Amino acid sequence: MTKTLVIVLSETRAHELTFDSFKKNVIDELNADLCLCIGVKPDYDYSNPFYQLAKYKFLYNEPLDYGEAFDYAYEHLCKNESKYEKLENINALYGKITHPDQSTNYINNYGIYDSGMNIDNYDDDSIVIHSNDFSDEIWKNRVYGIPEHRGNMIVQQNVTTYKKRVHWREFLKLRDQFLGGIKDPHNQHPGSAGILIFFRWFLLKNLIESNLINEYDRFVFTRSDYIYQLPHPKVEFMDKSTIWIPDSEHYYGYTDRHAILSQQNIVEYLNILNNMVLRSNEYICKMQYKCNWNLEQLIMFHLEQNNVLQYVKEFPYVMYSVRNVNGPSSWSIGEFSPVLGYYIKYQSEHERSTFYKNEFEKSGLTIDEFYKTRIYM
Repeated sequence: MTKTLVIVLSETRAHELTFDSFKKNVIDELNADLCLCIGVKPDYDYSNPFYQLAKYKFLYNEPLDYGEAFDYAYEHLCKNESKYEKLENINALYGKITHPDQSTNYINNYGIYDSGMNIDNYDDDSIVIHSNDFSDEIWKNRVYGIPEHRGNMIVQQNVTTYKKRVHWREFLKLRDQFLGGIKDPHNQHPGSAGILIFFRWFLLKNLIESNLINEYDRFVFTRSDYIYQLPHPKVEFMDKSTIWIPDSEHYYGYTDRHAILSQQNIVEYLNILNNMVLRSNEYICKMQYKCNWNLEQLIMFHLEQNNVLQYVKEFPYVMYSVRNVNGPSSWSIGEFSPVLGYYIKYQSEHERSTFYKNEFEKSGLTIDEFYKTRIYM
């Protein structure tokens, strides 16, 4: 039997409206356990049904500024790491000197490579090492330091650049709304997407430390404020090598609101902040040529960098987000429905899920047969 863990990320809200639908259409339908990975404030309601049902609870005390949470993650990730990131087949020295014996005010010539050298003993911004297989004989095994990196880096075989890690706050300079929730006097992003990035890291950290990735076959990553118009698709019939996402709300990337994962791909899906820290130069170098980043675009970019973009497939969007009267919202307030008595946060979600509900009711098929016509085949 497939063991499934459903994970609610960041917060539990709108439970007065959504819990019964969630329990029936997700937990019971998938015969799944529930995990909460959420932020809690002093007034958090521990009696809410999501909390009471959860088998696993990964809780983080919510700060006023999620920059504090990013600092915590950064320190944890860097704890046993070199201060340099290794960029293979990248030459940061190209064009800066014309002869291998040359030094300048901006280039330190460290001579011939010694296999016993410890990169962390240097303090240059970049260390460039030409290998013994470098194409030009007179540059082979040469080592250089660049105290303050200037100019471009090029792709070149058999040369490695070790570059100091870029601090996570440098990503705030890349606009526009993928780091919301972090206070910054000069480069603050709107919204709350940064909080969701942090909780992906916090979830992954706890899943690894609790050995839950090895305990469960499938992972349904979702939010608490969904009402389901149809039962969640059975994960047993969905290819476990695939990253499954609903077929809407992509915003030029991939929706961040729901995903069906497996042991094969959960790390590659969740480790966005890990890569922003441990592959910081690579990420910021590639991201700086585009503006107006949102979380959906970052997710697509990240999956591409992890070489799993080709494994993303879609399934019917059968749920929609809601907000109770006077309920909190970090982005969309929604539109009040007098008929339903609550706010529909995204009309496009409601229309999409209503379309699939109507299609199913017209089909005369069982729910599994209906999904087979849409995704399983």
